[in-house]
Amino acid sequence: MDQKVYVCTGTCQAEVTEEQYQSGIVKCGTGGCTMEGHTFEERRKCSVCGQTYKPEETHSH
Repeated sequence: MDQKVYVCTGTCQAEVTEEQYQSGIVKCGTGGCTMEGHTFEERRKCSVCGQTYKPEETHSH
């Protein structure tokens, strides 16, 4: 089953787990990132290939 993750859509491409997000890591804090200070976006991460995709998208191999 694919896992819910949260990602920065800026230059740093940071990724946090559901647990990290729920514990308060909800915004990019990477200095110099184009999205520094912006809220992470929800994604799904494929357990087979590791690719992330939007929840409304269909992922296949």
